[in-house]
Amino acid sequence: MTTGNTWATAGLAFTRYRPLDITEIANHAVGSFEALGHRVLGSHILSGNRALVTTEQLELYLTTQDDVTLSALPAPSPSYLSVAMASKDDRRTSTFSRDSAVARVLQKLFTELTPDFVKWIDTDVVLSAADFARATGLAPAATTQPAKITPRRVTSARALPDIEETNDLLQHRITSQDPAIFDHAASPDRLRKVFTENWVDPDILASEAAAEKVARDQEDIVRAAPLRLSAWLLSFAVALFALPLGIMLLVLNCAKGENLRLASQTAALTGTFIGFQTFGTTAQAMTALQGFIG
Repeated sequence: MTTGNTWATAGLAFTRYRPLDITEIANHAVGSFEALGHRVLGSHILSGNRALVTTEQLELYLTTQDDVTLSALPAPSPSYLSVAMASKDDRRTSTFSRDSAVARVLQKLFTELTPDFVKWIDTDVVLSAADFARATGLAPAATTQPAKITPRRVTSARALPDIEETNDLLQHRITSQDPAIFDHAASPDRLRKVFTENWVDPDILASEAAAEKVARDQEDIVRAAPLRLSAWLLSFAVALFALPLGIMLLVLNCAKGENLRLASQTAALTGTFIGFQTFGTTAQAMTALQGFIG
């Protein structure tokens, strides 16, 4: 096991003995990780009752046990599946990310194995199958018949906020992924919190953002190559007609990089004055200016 990191230990408890295939269970765990977007590095069967699944960020140990005593159950569990997970580097993976992965693996194994009880991370939190199914969205929440309420007229002193705005604000507060808020929540609430939204691993989002940035940089480089070549060609063209200006552009290209806008403006002004000089407009303008000055 990874040493020095905090392990989250959960499990599935059965009230009657049943054989548990550790290979099949490990394959279900691999599928759960892949559904979350994790890259699975390996799945190892360590013994007849123990398996290890590793990803880039997490380690998962699966262990089948017999006659396990849980404080919340009146009798030992004849068959029990222990699920222990830890991050390889606590500084890179938050508690929310780790517990979310544990909950998703438990949800997958719960669907496949149909246990009678589910032990969450804290030792004193054992949920029945029905409670776990409701908490994880596998079963509809129990509905109660609302009592008859007699409405009364209420005059608001001020305009109420928009219902959509209020709902968005509450959802943001409830489903916030801030680890500081998540760590202080009670264990059942933490389990429900994991399933309040479609969670995506922040590390995966960061990797995708980095890949998109690299792709954008490469695209910019591809588009910049013709523009840089155009700046050099315009600089040489200006040098053919106005050598001082052309030399200045070439020096700027070497010192500060190619500037297509400056090269285009310089070429346009150079062409304009060459045209004036060709048709004598420049001489007429200078004569008019001298006459105006006196």
